[in-house]
Amino acid sequence: MDQTERFPLERIEEIVKHPENFRMLERIPLTMPGMMEHLPIKLQDPQESDTIKQAVFLDTETTGMDPASDRIIELGMVRCSYSFERRVLLSIDKYYDEFEDPGRPIPAQVQELTGISDDMVAGKHFDSDLAAQMLNGRPLVIAHNARFDRPFFDRRFALFKDLAWACSLAGVNWDALGSSGKKLEYLAQSRGWFYQAHRAYVDCLALIWLMHLEPEAFDMLIDSALRCEYRLYAWQAPFRVKDDLKALGFRFDGNRKVWYRGFAAQNEAQQILHQLSALFDVSACEIQRFNAANRFKG
Repeated sequence: MDQTERFPLERIEEIVKHPENFRMLERIPLTMPGMMEHLPIKLQDPQESDTIKQAVFLDTETTGMDPASDRIIELGMVRCSYSFERRVLLSIDKYYDEFEDPGRPIPAQVQELTGISDDMVAGKHFDSDLAAQMLNGRPLVIAHNARFDRPFFDRRFALFKDLAWACSLAGVNWDALGSSGKKLEYLAQSRGWFYQAHRAYVDCLALIWLMHLEPEAFDMLIDSALRCEYRLYAWQAPFRVKDDLKALGFRFDGNRKVWYRGFAAQNEAQQILHQLSALFDVSACEIQRFNAANRFKG
């Protein structure tokens, strides 16, 4: 069905009479056909006091969920300028979107979800030089699920594995902003906007629009990137202390077979480590520091 056929034009009179019974969705302007031909796109005017920094919004479409065995089939990056002091996006400066042949058939469910077929990626490869231009100056990389996208990206582009990353899924308190869900498509729709989801650079543009409309969310996102966190790993903790660990707020990572707990400050982690020393040999335990450079790595 054509998009224009989905809008109930025959019900306009009813909508006008009872607008409280209807909600309208509008296409995100940045995702309209031809918009990227007008770069740079100004979102706000810079001020004289601004320190202007760059961010690259990044999204991947992949053959599956495992970065060790699956491959990126589409990479989208959109480079923006923002005011560090005011925490607002200023402009969209350039974009990158390319396919790459994974060397194997794309699973049917992935083709259905993304609309990306084997024919679309056949014989294609990412241009590393163009990707490097997008990342020139080591901008902050922003993804809506960095824990997913970063391991794929770092594996494919090892030269850029030490960039600073931020995650708009984990780094924004969407509950505080009135959102019960965190999926990008839901966040847009609940605010009256729609777009063609599951295409890499289009997802980037949708996230940029969301951050533009809600500077409070962008402020939270930048704060999360600047924040340092600490995690205490209780390696080789004996089974008999599992209840003690739970009582102290530890969680168990079934894949890595380790108990862990996060902390805002290093001294807090050290205090808990001291408590654990009364329960078992903590020589194998460790405290790791996380910041934007190593957060969300696989």
